[in-house]
Amino acid sequence: MRVLPGFTTILSLGLIMSILLLTPPALAGEKYFTGGPVISAGIDGSNQLIIGESTTLPVVVQNTGLIDMKFVQEGTITPDYLPNTALSLTALLQPGATPLNITSDPQILGDLPAGEVAKANFAVTVPEGAEAGSYQVPLRVTYRYMYQATQIGTDDIQYIFKDQVNTVYIPVTLRKAVAIDVVDVNSSGIIVGGEGQLKILVRNSGSDDGKNTVFFINPIGQSPIVPYQDSVYAGDFPVGTTIPLSYKISVDSNADSSLTYPVEIWAVYTDYQGLTTQSAMKSFGAGFGPKIQFVVTSQPAVAHAGAQDVIKVTYRNTGKTTAYNAQANINIVDPFSSEDDQSYLGTIAAGESATAEFKLTTTSGSTAKEYALDSEIRYTDSEQTEYVSDPIKVPVVVQASSGISPVIIGGVILIIAIVAGIILYRRHKSG
Repeated sequence: MRVLPGFTTILSLGLIMSILLLTPPALAGEKYFTGGPVISAGIDGSNQLIIGESTTLPVVVQNTGLIDMKFVQEGTITPDYLPNTALSLTALLQPGATPLNITSDPQILGDLPAGEVAKANFAVTVPEGAEAGSYQVPLRVTYRYMYQATQIGTDDIQYIFKDQVNTVYIPVTLRKAVAIDVVDVNSSGIIVGGEGQLKILVRNSGSDDGKNTVFFINPIGQSPIVPYQDSVYAGDFPVGTTIPLSYKISVDSNADSSLTYPVEIWAVYTDYQGLTTQSAMKSFGAGFGPKIQFVVTSQPAVAHAGAQDVIKVTYRNTGKTTAYNAQANINIVDPFSSEDDQSYLGTIAAGESATAEFKLTTTSGSTAKEYALDSEIRYTDSEQTEYVSDPIKVPVVVQASSGISPVIIGGVILIIAIVAGIILYRRHKSG
């Protein structure tokens, strides 16, 4: 068999390329040198705690461990774990030498890579007898990390993990402070659609004697309450002292008397260090009486076509509060007219009644039927706030005219009476 020139060279190159393709390349892996995770902690927000209060302390745990050296070698497998990652991290806040009461269990934070943070919340109470000042609160952190990775053969790594327990300290400051307790709320004199004094009794249950104290209120959400004044100056507010406060407010007429509406109150004062400080907000509920309702309890009044009549209408107060200086008005419409469409009723207590008198002139030839006239009652409450009731229907029955004027009928009756008297007198004298 004759071999063509150059064929041997081509065959040799092909065999070499096949061998190279079938041989796996030498892979490069990474190897790390580090001191492991470095855990620190702090407070997310202000680290000031108020004496006598319970709160949730938000703690931020951070891993700042660094990779000191990293080698890239052929034939080395990169480990599945970084040696500066804190694995299965848990944190437990402890009182240590502080006066804090901590009721939370250890918080499981999971794996924490370097450069990242995790958050844990701990329930903390500062006893009323605690001394103001700065403290270091110990946080016990437990975790494990990859301490060593040993490559076995070409595709296996044997890991050695190391458990670590550290204590880091979190600085906190305990401050004296005014704490507001709402002892009593009195809004009984205010009704829906009216105004009056919202009276609040507050007590300083805190640890600081407030000076130059000003109390503020603010309705919460979409509230029908509108303060005419939102602040009251009270001066000194020592610990344990109870102070009465009063705010003039108005209540929208669309308010629901069956509901209690939330209001928040807080104090701005000068504290024990001479600093202007704001207390924590305290919320309370304020309810209001229903608007006074009146109903007509008398029988339908009777009017005569073509005549003037005095009709009497009895109104009953079906509300829960007293109506003062009540005055009834009646809305005159065709076929009536009047020169006297108002009547003074005076004071009508809840559940009581009063009678109004109105002069009505009915047009001659009016249709005999029952009419309904609108009336309303204007009145004041105990604070002299003026109100107008909802419209009240007054039924009036119009009777057809007899064709003879009531004046003529009265005159005829009078003449008959005089004649009868003369006759009786003469009989008595002749007998």
